[in-house]
Amino acid sequence: MRSKVAERMLAKMPEDIKIFTDKYADLIVLINHTLKEKGLTQKALADRMDKRPSEIHKWLSGEHNFTLRSVAKLEAELGLTLLEVPNPKKTEREFTTSNGAKLNLYVNKTGYASTDSFDQTDWLTTNSKDFTKELSHGG
Repeated sequence: MRSKVAERMLAKMPEDIKIFTDKYADLIVLINHTLKEKGLTQKALADRMDKRPSEIHKWLSGEHNFTLRSVAKLEAELGLTLLEVPNPKKTEREFTTSNGAKLNLYVNKTGYASTDSFDQTDWLTTNSKDFTKELSHGG
């Protein structure tokens, strides 16, 4: 339960600071959890990223902000997505394979498609015409 003082402070806090605090805390928790899961120390992560251990410590203690480049390097080293930005040019379509399985397909305007794992041969023979039609209609 929060104290009345904490409640008043939160009520006065600008929305951007609340959002930043929540997202930063989520990042730190996820990174620390992943390090523990992979058996890595902050020093090992620093070595892998060509950074000083003190810089990694500052990131993970909230003393120093991440740059977008830092987040990208962390994602590459840890093998996970830390930041996801919605792509307004991406659309989602649902198709059904010949064996009746539902397939969620994400397509951007350049025609690139990615899905969860599925039998590509089965999908292509069943849905390639539908897929081509969807792309040709801007979709």
